[in-house]
Amino acid sequence: MSTSIENLRRVAEIPAGDHIALFDLYVTTGRNVEYLAIRFGIDPLDIIHILEGYGEDMSTEDGKGRLKGLHRSLVEEYVNHFYPGIASENPENDWINIEAYLDVKHPHWRQTTE
Repeated sequence: MSTSIENLRRVAEIPAGDHIALFDLYVTTGRNVEYLAIRFGIDPLDIIHILEGYGEDMSTEDGKGRLKGLHRSLVEEYVNHFYPGIASENPENDWINIEAYLDVKHPHWRQTTE
């Protein structure tokens, strides 16, 4: 998944640290969009665009909390690498999500989360 350039421009106004926290809370602890919107005071649609910008498929909630135990430094590295997110205008980037990125950059990462 990814989001449009227009959405990325808008969410780029939100600091990278918030992107990291939002992504981390969604992927590792399983917080839902409504919780994140209330906690950070950010429009729920912008949170969806942020998460989609980092490869999350928001059409289901299957991804929520799927990476329990993933070290925050890996989340920070991933988000900082792609901040403010991945644009849907570049279909060659459709493969990108945190698991695929970590498989390339940190081949043994799965062993630390199991």
